Amino acid sequence: MSLDVALSPEWLTEALNVPVHGVTIADTIGGVATKIRFTIDTEAGTHRHYCLKGLFTNEPAAAHARITRTETSFYRDLAEKVGVAVPTCRYAAVDEEQGNGVIIMEDIVEKGGRFLTALEPYTPEEARSSLRELATLHAANWGRPDGPSWLRNRLDDLAAAPLRTEAEHQDLMDDPRGDSLPGELRDAKRITACLRALADRTADQDATLVHGDAHAGNIYLLADSVALIDWQMLQRSHWSIDVAYHVGAALSVEQRRTTERDLLDHYLDHLTELGAAGVPDREQAWTDYRAAVAYGFYLWSVTRQVAPAVTREFCLRLGTAVDDLESYALLDV
Repeated sequence: MSLDVALSPEWLTEALNVPVHGVTIADTIGGVATKIRFTIDTEAGTHRHYCLKGLFTNEPAAAHARITRTETSFYRDLAEKVGVAVPTCRYAAVDEEQGNGVIIMEDIVEKGGRFLTALEPYTPEEARSSLRELATLHAANWGRPDGPSWLRNRLDDLAAAPLRTEAEHQDLMDDPRGDSLPGELRDAKRITACLRALADRTADQDATLVHGDAHAGNIYLLADSVALIDWQMLQRSHWSIDVAYHVGAALSVEQRRTTERDLLDHYLDHLTELGAAGVPDREQAWTDYRAAVAYGFYLWSVTRQVAPAVTREFCLRLGTAVDDLESYALLDV
């Protein structure tokens, strides 16, 4: 589907089930998927504000199409069941022509929400709020042996089929993203080995629903709440990859070092309050957390389509966490 079709009054009338007489674009936001904030004029003379999200290219990359289908399936099948704050979704379906997902949701900005940027200062107190959201998500599927058929374990997928060849990955780590890291943390082969060891370590452990990409750039603030956005990396995996990635990426190195044990305890307490059975004890959870930071570091070590300043900072934060927490030694790589 082209963007012209998706924003046409005719298509929107069918998708939103309301007569649309006119469409005004307020903002266009690029990324893996394009997001368009727009307003419709209805037959009754009212204005309604929405956000359209999808891949509107002639030949979307297969990997990108797959993750948009994951997010579409989340809004279609799970968003109202898991208890976390999400934008109200008005349309979620897969474009059968191209195989990618298309979503129309309420316009959070129009509601007074504010999307954070990846490098915006984020406080430990805000992290406590977002960790409560992650605990709510995890608790919704905690202890269940399976999930929807479309939901994969992306950690296992990445370990089995890395996103970059070893040479491509090393070229990326030799660019400025690795400048602030010691040599052993710039070794692409070792970064991938660490991810594979993490996948092996968690293979026999209980899996639950995890967001999979919970850095501060995927958070928005409303007057009284913190909420997660961008569910393209949703997966069934170990709880620790969300918590370690979130704390390691959202906070500065200094903040993480002084607050991460307390933040982990806060997450575990909230998970217990929500009724999750078999929540790990503090020491086991700390060990799991120390290993799991390897996941976020891998993702940012192979990322291409993001501003270099963001990639450099996240590689610094997450790579330093891998070093501080002795993840390599723990995973025996």
